[in-house]
Amino acid sequence: GSPYEVVSQGAGYQLALRKGFWRVRDKFYGRTRQAKLSQAAIEVLAIVAYNQPMTRENVNTIRGSASGHTLSQLVRRQLLRIERPADAPRVPQYSTTQRFLRLFGLEKLEDLPHYEDAENRL
Repeated sequence: GSPYEVVSQGAGYQLALRKGFWRVRDKFYGRTRQAKLSQAAIEVLAIVAYNQPMTRENVNTIRGSASGHTLSQLVRRQLLRIERPADAPRVPQYSTTQRFLRLFGLEKLEDLPHYEDAENRL
């Protein structure tokens, strides 16, 4: 009868509210608004996810256009994080976060689909 359950989350576990109690939470806190990602954000996220860690210049080169604003937006939404390597602290590198994995239903980066997987689905 508990409103909470323990769910597997990546390499650990998380205490989560059972689905039957979501209406009570929504009534108390208000509904969670879903945000949609623009096509540019999806492109940048895919580039970083498959090639991380990536610098802004590398993302710009692969994408063929400036991506600084989109990278900042993805960091604000906690889908990417900024890392500053010890050997080059002035050159920030972008990597995906645990939130990225959770939102896309992945346990680890190796679970990302590969080109061969996409071909087999067609």
